[in-house]
Amino acid sequence: MPTYYKWRSAKIQTQKHEYPSLEVTNHPLRVEVRNLKLNASKSFIQSLHKWSSSFEELDPLLRFEQMNLEHNLDPIEKSDDAINYSKIWSVKCTAILNKYTTGEKLTIISSYLPGGEKTLLRQVSNLNEKVKHRLEQLDDFDETSVRKTMGLSQQEFVTKIHMLDDEIKKAWDTEQRVKAFKIAIQCSKLLSDINVMQFYPSKFVLICDVLDNFGTLVFNRLKKKSFGSDSVKFEDIDTNLVPESARETCQNWMFKMASIRELLPRLYMEMALLKCYVFISKQEIKPAIVRLIKMIRGIGNPLVAIYVRVYLCKVASSLFGKESECYFYDNLKEFLEEYQQIFQPAMAKKFGTQLLTADQYLSLYIPAIDWLFSGTLNTVPCKITFLEELLQVCDNTENSELLLCCLLSAFDSPNIIKKSSDILGIIHKSAEHMVLLSQILTSLGEHLCHAEAYRQPSSEALSQTWWKIANNMKSTADFLQVLEPWLQFACTQLSIQHINMLLRGTIRYMIKSSKPADGYSSQIRSAIKRMLKSIPDVEELFLMDAFMPLVELVQTSSARTMMAKTVLSVFFERYNSVQIEDHIIIASLMRLCCILHDSINAVTVEDETKVCADLINKFIQTVSYQDDFQQQLNFYVDCRSAFIKLDSVLVTLVHGVHALSTRAGGARGGWLPRACAAYCFVTVPSLQCALARAQLYLLGAHAALLGACVGQAEANLKALVGLIPDIPQYIQEDGQNKPTHDRVLGLLCNFLSTLLILPDNMDSNSKAYILSGFIKIMERIHWKKTDPLYYTLLLRTLDLLCHMTQEKYVYHIDGVLSNDELYGSEEEFIEVLENHATNICQEILVVLKALGDVKETKKQYNLALELFWRIIKRSDLKESSMTSLAVNLWVLSQKMQDSNNNFAKTMLSALESDTSAEGRRLFDKLKAM
Repeated sequence: MPTYYKWRSAKIQTQKHEYPSLEVTNHPLRVEVRNLKLNASKSFIQSLHKWSSSFEELDPLLRFEQMNLEHNLDPIEKSDDAINYSKIWSVKCTAILNKYTTGEKLTIISSYLPGGEKTLLRQVSNLNEKVKHRLEQLDDFDETSVRKTMGLSQQEFVTKIHMLDDEIKKAWDTEQRVKAFKIAIQCSKLLSDINVMQFYPSKFVLICDVLDNFGTLVFNRLKKKSFGSDSVKFEDIDTNLVPESARETCQNWMFKMASIRELLPRLYMEMALLKCYVFISKQEIKPAIVRLIKMIRGIGNPLVAIYVRVYLCKVASSLFGKESECYFYDNLKEFLEEYQQIFQPAMAKKFGTQLLTADQYLSLYIPAIDWLFSGTLNTVPCKITFLEELLQVCDNTENSELLLCCLLSAFDSPNIIKKSSDILGIIHKSAEHMVLLSQILTSLGEHLCHAEAYRQPSSEALSQTWWKIANNMKSTADFLQVLEPWLQFACTQLSIQHINMLLRGTIRYMIKSSKPADGYSSQIRSAIKRMLKSIPDVEELFLMDAFMPLVELVQTSSARTMMAKTVLSVFFERYNSVQIEDHIIIASLMRLCCILHDSINAVTVEDETKVCADLINKFIQTVSYQDDFQQQLNFYVDCRSAFIKLDSVLVTLVHGVHALSTRAGGARGGWLPRACAAYCFVTVPSLQCALARAQLYLLGAHAALLGACVGQAEANLKALVGLIPDIPQYIQEDGQNKPTHDRVLGLLCNFLSTLLILPDNMDSNSKAYILSGFIKIMERIHWKKTDPLYYTLLLRTLDLLCHMTQEKYVYHIDGVLSNDELYGSEEEFIEVLENHATNICQEILVVLKALGDVKETKKQYNLALELFWRIIKRSDLKESSMTSLAVNLWVLSQKMQDSNNNFAKTMLSALESDTSAEGRRLFDKLKAM
């Protein structure tokens, strides 16, 4: 058992110092701004780049994306004048393959799939027999060699096409070029089959790749035979330099192609081999394209015919680039001449037997027409004039909706906006018969969303016209699809009254609909989200009487929750003001927050709960009733009852009430600080986390003391003391167990600092009874004595006891009578404090011994010096017990000191500067050791 030492605190005399003052012209913490003289040829960003580049790190995903962009950027794309049609084609192909899918069974006809090939092997001795043998192979298409594979799924069909592509490459590599040619012909024949129309655009893309690969094989062979190298580009080939043998070989391929009896495969094969004409005569290529444009007229099926034109334009663009744009225009004119064939009864019967709707059938033509438009628009001199011509064609043509739909997607927004009235007039004239009405109106609305003019009379006329059309639409899904862009247009161009009328009409339409709104919740939410993002002042939406009814039109819990989350998220993203003061907006947001809160249950995941809590917290933090403190407190009371499930929201409410209490500084000791303190004291026990409760109790005590509500502060501190044993050593955060050691230490040190200004309750029989209760709690908690948390708290408690024995405390709160004034250094009060200090000192000596027993010499060394420092600075060295304890601690520290003993040297220097006689005697005594 350590020797008993009676603690006696020293009376510290406060001294006033006169410090010299200096006049300064600049604030010492002001950042010095230097003017940089920049090179006139460099921008500011470029000048700073060499300084910032070493600190900038590109996001890894963005780095890969940037690398891909740089890799895909070829010389054609870098040019400002040229257009990379290959890139455009690749993007369109990807979109086609993703959109045009089917679940129907497909058929493929070929004699060269595994298990179906028929090979004719014959030894030939001379060139004539070799040519004759190849012609026999070319003509060998008897029924026994062709195999039809039926019942294929979409994925199986794609696999078969890839297998045929591989067969072409294998046959080519094994000198079986006629076989490769026959496979390509059979692939092109597949494009005459429209038994599964829905998949036709994707089938076209797949087979085009096969034909392109075959054409490349032939071209590369002829190029190698002509120049002995594959590095020569098409545009660099001089026909006059092609050797006669290569020219004859090329003519042989053309003769083989011309011998194909059926029109469709002959056209496709000639297009695939079109660039090979360069080995005969480069001047023959463009006339051949013109001839092919006219030959396509012989194809009776309009769907098959337009995709042949697409492939012809694709091949021409790969050969001639910008020079090929005239062929796009020629093919588009040919298509317009044959336009009515799309709607012939035979085609209607075909897609009807396949259970396709009219809009699904017409949508098959859209990718092809878009491709023809993409090149045509680059060759016309005046786009607005061309648009007027096409609109005139649409106005005079029956069933013009397909053409109208495609030109809306092809032309840019400025031109469409200029002719929006004419376009809407054409739509209005034929709206009852249009099967693509929703797509056309949606596309027009998207263009109008880019209009720059604001609130013009023409905008209101447009809105009235489209509403007349949309209001008569039978499909609710189509109506909502059209509604989304037109509502955005209304938000940017029209008045609040007009937008409100549209919302009312939308509600009436949804109520009259045969299906409940819950089935269309995602579309309604998407439309509302665009409104919130596009309207200039987002607060105006909540002032409309139809907005909240539209938001709450859906009734299922999940749909209402998603709607509320969407509205709140976008609102707080766009809300620019610091505070919300309008009562209508507050009530609307409160309703949405309640929907979010009520959706939380026992099975709600933690991330979802956190998102909801964050949105509710933003709402609470932005609501302000200015100087109406009672109304603000009532709002917090309503929020507490509405959001009782969310701890983080309750914490936000407590902080808000404390801020309100602080703002009401003029009413110190009045009803508001007491009401705020009562609110917090009642709310905090609802929290699940003991550490959070303890922190808020301490914060409540601070707020109560600032409001001169000593009783409420005392109640909070008592509750905090009783809560200390319940604070866990670890808490769950972000899925991990994190220690609470540092937080608890900071909390309790703050608590001890607060006790210095808290006056005792005079009705209590105990002096410093809250501090006494804290010391007893520390004795009851089974803390490990060698834990730094434990002995650090002992040292901080000793510091507090020393300060509480002073005649005047170092800090006070206005209006609060602390114990220095309350007791006036009463001996009984001082004796109680010094008894506590003695016990604390004895406990620290026990800890020192325990540290020595477990060989924690470093901790023991530091703790001994910490206690030594408090003795020489805060104890009365006239007492022999204090001097004796200081000497013993110094001796103990010197036994354990290491090479780095600056800590001890600093303390000894401080003791040397002590002017008191007791301090000098102790210094001399220690120095002599």
